[in-house]
Amino acid sequence: MSTPVDAKTHATRRRVAVFVAAAASLVFAAACSSSASIKTNDASPKSGATTAGPVGTRTNANGWPRVEGLRGKRYCEVLLVRIIEGRLNAEVWNSYGLNDCPDAAWKALDPAAIKADRGVLAALLNGPRYWLMDAIEKKPGGERQESDFGSIRMFKAATVDLGPPPLNPAPYTERVVARETVFEFAKGSEVYELVAADGRVFIMQAYSVQNDPTLTEAGLRSLATRIKPPVGWTYRVRTLDNALRVVSQNDQATVVQDDLVNTYQLVASN
Repeated sequence: MSTPVDAKTHATRRRVAVFVAAAASLVFAAACSSSASIKTNDASPKSGATTAGPVGTRTNANGWPRVEGLRGKRYCEVLLVRIIEGRLNAEVWNSYGLNDCPDAAWKALDPAAIKADRGVLAALLNGPRYWLMDAIEKKPGGERQESDFGSIRMFKAATVDLGPPPLNPAPYTERVVARETVFEFAKGSEVYELVAADGRVFIMQAYSVQNDPTLTEAGLRSLATRIKPPVGWTYRVRTLDNALRVVSQNDQATVVQDDLVNTYQLVASN
């Protein structure tokens, strides 16, 4: 006969299973987060790590860190998941600016080992991914934390409240991320967008090779033949006549992912 401890363990395991099944819908969090943070409180990384900052780092007119030269840059993430007060909570660790997520090192990561080492409910691997915006500006926060996952150095990009289990793993589910950022796409850039049935536009901020390792930026031009957005939604490709600045509204961004876990942010109307 099951004991109360057994029942509790079973419930926890069930939550883990639900969370892993929903991972494709959760990994947007780091792709939306604080790559622009450049401060660090760890001046002596372990062997194999680099302390070089993100490409083109400078400060914008508001005093926010601004990172330029992102488009096409590769990164990866590790999500450390816990249940806090009955809600799923994930720390998102990101490699951007520290390394380009070397393929051999990435493939060597063992989620089960990371889970045990960090003492968390689950460890999820997200990536590799490639940025599509040209610059990011983000309101500065606290001191930056860095850590090694295997031989890959990462920084803590965000802590995300994922709500109570179970989660909806379906693509095209709208999710809200708390952050203050500006994503800038340069004049003349080719951009990839989802247009919702109500006319709202979501612009792709990063594409993923997690589900399709052969996907390239050039392949995004024909993505409409591969994805299945909701009825009334369309996928389009266009070239910008002017620079486009996608600003989070009221300290929040609305994000969706497609069938291949490419990530898009809502372009708010003015």
